[in-house]
Amino acid sequence: MRCDICEHDLAKWDLPPSRWTREVWICTWCFAVVRVGGDGAIVRQAYSEWDLRWEAAWTDMLPDARRHAYGYFRRTLCGIERPDLAGSPFGMWGGGRDECPDCTAAARAIDDRWPEDRRDDLGRILVPATGPAPVHPSERDPLPGELGHPDVQLPEVRRSPPARVVAAAHGVIGDGPEAVRLPACWAGYGIGPYRPYDGRDRTFAWFQAYALDSVPPLDEASFVGDYAWFGEIGEPLDYRTAVTDPIAAELARDGLELPADFLALITRSGLHRCLDRVGGGAWTDVSGPVPSPLDPADRLVAFFRDQQSCIVWYLYLHHNGQSAVVSSDRDLTSAPGDYYGPDGELVVPKPPELFWNAPSTELFAYRFFVEGSLIDAIGERRRPDEVDPEHLAYLAHYLPVVSGGAGGQRGAGVNSGEPEAGWGAPPF
Repeated sequence: MRCDICEHDLAKWDLPPSRWTREVWICTWCFAVVRVGGDGAIVRQAYSEWDLRWEAAWTDMLPDARRHAYGYFRRTLCGIERPDLAGSPFGMWGGGRDECPDCTAAARAIDDRWPEDRRDDLGRILVPATGPAPVHPSERDPLPGELGHPDVQLPEVRRSPPARVVAAAHGVIGDGPEAVRLPACWAGYGIGPYRPYDGRDRTFAWFQAYALDSVPPLDEASFVGDYAWFGEIGEPLDYRTAVTDPIAAELARDGLELPADFLALITRSGLHRCLDRVGGGAWTDVSGPVPSPLDPADRLVAFFRDQQSCIVWYLYLHHNGQSAVVSSDRDLTSAPGDYYGPDGELVVPKPPELFWNAPSTELFAYRFFVEGSLIDAIGERRRPDEVDPEHLAYLAHYLPVVSGGAGGQRGAGVNSGEPEAGWGAPPF
């Protein structure tokens, strides 16, 4: 396939197909983008000015990644290549301060390759659609037997109840008078009709702070750092340990260390970015360490955030060696800019708030992964027999009992209180 703008060859971008797009091709000279839609149409994008055209580069392998323009194929426009380099999910690039001068020069050179008489083109259909656009399951109402339907029946899972983590209003990290005590919550998405995002509690963009006594209780003792619930976690990736090794070295100078379950989530080939792929809208971004705003002897390592950084999750490392996962609506890894009031006065920002979310990285990852997988299953209108039974047991927490007895089933609805005895699956 050749570019209709400059007649140079197009190269296929190695993006996975989506509900809207089968393939994406990039011109090797003028970087025009050509998309093959789900309906078979082949469409070339319209012209954009050089400083409005590019996404910011993103990778946590480069401290200054966002200074660069993402040039597709895991490369910046200035030629830096990294295995996990991608376009930023939260911002564009171009015309800002401190941006890479080589990327700017490349962007301007590419812009000059676009003919002047083609710049008013609003985009061009190269091949018309050959069929109707695909309808995603989430665009129709659920059918009987599909997750999300009011009458769907979940299979019953019975087991003897284990010891459970006590849900508390506050989480404590450390011991004695130097312990850090934080308000506790689970910051998660709504799970379809089962746990609606209703804004009744504090929200962080698409995340809501759910009280810990309202989410399925987990048995902390069953999380030993091996991620057995996930399956094969793979070997450490060299380009991921290149991110964690400098952080570990800096922490070692303060007598601290990264827990093994944190290192596994960030560096193991099977686990790496597993949370990015479920639910949508949040992604792994490792940076730090930075001093805690609560105790300068403690450290925070950011490792996960939503698209707009409206909520950022951190590994909190207490100076006595204990750790936990916390979150904040403040990105503590970057210095806050100046804020001005309506009359031009300088406004002093409020102190950052931290919320205790989980006692370990693995437990945080389990809950986020299960909830994200359920959100995907509901959106894709899967049937219960197509979903991991352990995930269904988690979902059953939110379904009220509709008939008694050993064969009692649950119908869709909000949680009516403590789950019926006998429902659940490990590690509940």
